[in-house]
Amino acid sequence: MPYQELFGDPGHKALLERGEALWRVVRDHPRYAYYGTVVSLSDPGNDTADVVASLARIQGLGMCFYLPKTEAASIRRQLDGEGFRTAQSLFCSGGEASYQASRSLLDNGLPPEGITIELLRKRSPDTLIEATVALCQACGLSAMPGEIMRGSVLPGINLVARDAAGAPVATAASYAMHAPGTPRAKEAFWGVLATREDYRGRGLAGWLGARAIQHMWEYEGMRGFNTGIKEDNAASLAACAKLGIRRSDLVTLFCFDDATLSEGPRYGRALNPANRTTQL
Repeated sequence: MPYQELFGDPGHKALLERGEALWRVVRDHPRYAYYGTVVSLSDPGNDTADVVASLARIQGLGMCFYLPKTEAASIRRQLDGEGFRTAQSLFCSGGEASYQASRSLLDNGLPPEGITIELLRKRSPDTLIEATVALCQACGLSAMPGEIMRGSVLPGINLVARDAAGAPVATAASYAMHAPGTPRAKEAFWGVLATREDYRGRGLAGWLGARAIQHMWEYEGMRGFNTGIKEDNAASLAACAKLGIRRSDLVTLFCFDDATLSEGPRYGRALNPANRTTQL
């Protein structure tokens, strides 16, 4: 059944719809990754440019993880020559060192006084999901489907820190990226670190991120934690390094097909103003 909890503008909702539809076709294929946004290539090879271009034509956005940085420039030139827009970010990752660093941080610190930590679940109020989405959007992060945030679709966790009034002030998440039984089945996406401006500088997002790593290691069997960071974002690189998430010799490649991205939602519910998923 298509997602019912979509947020953001119509173009973003349409992108998520296309990603979900493709994921339901290729969800068990070992070459592809998915954590709630779009289907991405996780096994680059001689056909990387062709596969990423096809993903972009279908979804509007094609991505490739685990791409050697030395190969990115030539692939981008090829895609640019075919009329696509391209970009890349650093592929940062961690393993057991991230788990140990997270354990150490959690053993030696607590959230600020007056903060409560909540795990988003199937039964979490819609208002909490919507408020968490609003926090992410205010921090420049794209909105995930509510079903992903609740952990209803993929093995994962989304943690929210709430102030005394119950409002979300920080969040972090981690989700399995690949199908069980595939070579990268123990690799997880990690990130969505967002903190309300008046709570920044207290290490709250890092603490939530550590909790997410600990949970995914101990309860979901994950052994790798991956995220993308812009090369000039020194602050994020430093914050992630504290949890053992470090830059590698790999990049994440992005390929945009503007013609597909301009298409509206394919399901009528996304344009229905009475549907609660369209209110943000």
